Amino acid sequence: MNKLKCKIKFRVMLVMLVAPIFCSTLAAVDKRSGMTPAKDKPNIIIIMTDDMGFSDLGCYGGEIETPNLDMLANKGVRFTQFYNAGRCCPTRASLLTGLYQHQAGIGGMMGDRGAEWPGFRGHLTERCVTFAEVLKTAGYNTYQTGKWHVGDKKKEWWPLARGFDHSYSCPQGGGFFFKPSSFKEKRQVVRDTEVLYDQKNDPPADWYATDAWTDEGLKFIESEAKENRPFIWYLAHNAPHFPLQAKPQDIAKYRGKFMQGWDKLREQRHKRLIDLGIIDKQWKLSPREKGIPAWDSLSGKEKYQQDLRMASYAAMIDCVDQNVGKIITKLKELNQYDNTLILFLHDNGGCDAGGAMGENTGKGTCGTAKSFAYYGACWANVSNTPFRKYKKYIHEGGISTPLIAHWPEGIAKKLQGKLITEPAHVIDIMASCVDLSGATYPTSFKGHAIIPMEGTSLRPLFEGKSLERNDGLFFEHYGHRGVRRGSWKLVATRQGKWELYDMVSDRTELNDLSSKMPEKVKELSRLYNKWTERCFVQKLKGE
Repeated sequence: MNKLKCKIKFRVMLVMLVAPIFCSTLAAVDKRSGMTPAKDKPNIIIIMTDDMGFSDLGCYGGEIETPNLDMLANKGVRFTQFYNAGRCCPTRASLLTGLYQHQAGIGGMMGDRGAEWPGFRGHLTERCVTFAEVLKTAGYNTYQTGKWHVGDKKKEWWPLARGFDHSYSCPQGGGFFFKPSSFKEKRQVVRDTEVLYDQKNDPPADWYATDAWTDEGLKFIESEAKENRPFIWYLAHNAPHFPLQAKPQDIAKYRGKFMQGWDKLREQRHKRLIDLGIIDKQWKLSPREKGIPAWDSLSGKEKYQQDLRMASYAAMIDCVDQNVGKIITKLKELNQYDNTLILFLHDNGGCDAGGAMGENTGKGTCGTAKSFAYYGACWANVSNTPFRKYKKYIHEGGISTPLIAHWPEGIAKKLQGKLITEPAHVIDIMASCVDLSGATYPTSFKGHAIIPMEGTSLRPLFEGKSLERNDGLFFEHYGHRGVRRGSWKLVATRQGKWELYDMVSDRTELNDLSSKMPEKVKELSRLYNKWTERCFVQKLKGE
């Protein structure tokens, strides 16, 4: 009997010793994925703006005030040769999936050309996964706010059906800042799957899109902070895309600051970019684009109108920066700042819509809710300083974007405030998210075979190493096309001939070497053709 009591007593003591360890282990297991969350998994916030030029930010040579983004750049890293896909939908498709846009089904915009055009289905197809779908398996909470623009006709194409836990967005894209009813086509503001506002039901008078996309995302983060799980938040601003609509106090801040005109501002930006080390001094400033008049040839009235347009554009960017400040403050309040990777980029270069001088087709003064103003090629040429061309083109003005990466615990201290000059691409965002989260990219998902990632993780660059990318980077949008490999870039406009540029000595693409180096043209064009065959890049009529 005494032996039995001793055995029972021993087992009770053993259970008492083991139970806390066992229970704590169970508590650490993520309810959704069955994985044990690692405390060092970073939160990830991806902030993307819309139709913004390479040199608009203060930390990239601009005169627009962006103190919060400048701070992130000075305490993080800035990429000097980061590329997007040249336009709204394609860049978003590549960002979300880590594939070239045609592979994801959005080689053009959101029109569906049918099954015989697999690269042009107008929505994210079943052969791809989003970073939300992948990171969910690693225990991440997933949020999306702002412009969606990768499929809106069915709710199965909306954010919640593509891996996001919560969303507050416009599935159709952008086109408004105060009221959905101000846009000529269907626009909705949706929380998860519930339509809150549309053209028959506008939001309250104090609603402004840039603020709303940020505020709702912060609510998602704060409401689930106690779950102690990492999160990824994709914040897609529609600013500063036309129509130019901004808050009056933000516009007032910039009135008169652009009266010196686009010619002098381009020269000043070019000089600052050189002084910052972002561009090489041997890269000459591209000439004023064809059709844009000299600033000094304008009348006083025309200069006043142009100043208002650029002041409205600047105000929209200023508001984006103010909201970045709110994110920083909230992360610090939640003690999440140091282990959050913040990435900031644009979807394409400045947009030349509205003609050479821009226009206002709305009923109100430029900048107001009733206006519908474009800043035109004249100011887009400033935004894209020092490069040629605009949004939708594959020349540097169309595809070059800043990328700011800030992560106190993850970016080597010796690199903080430095520039990263190695070429990288928006397809690398997915690979980076998978790598840093510890997730596994799937070969199949929901019964569908998944195309392997095209990108490369940026982690080595955060550690002071090289990507060692062997393949080139490829581009195509409605016949505009290009390939960047090493120091060489082959590029052409729709129906145009190939142009060849040495990106080391001539990134502003002013000295075409194609006639002098035909073998290099053949070599790169062969790579491009192989890529088109592999990635569902089909020529449309007229290309």
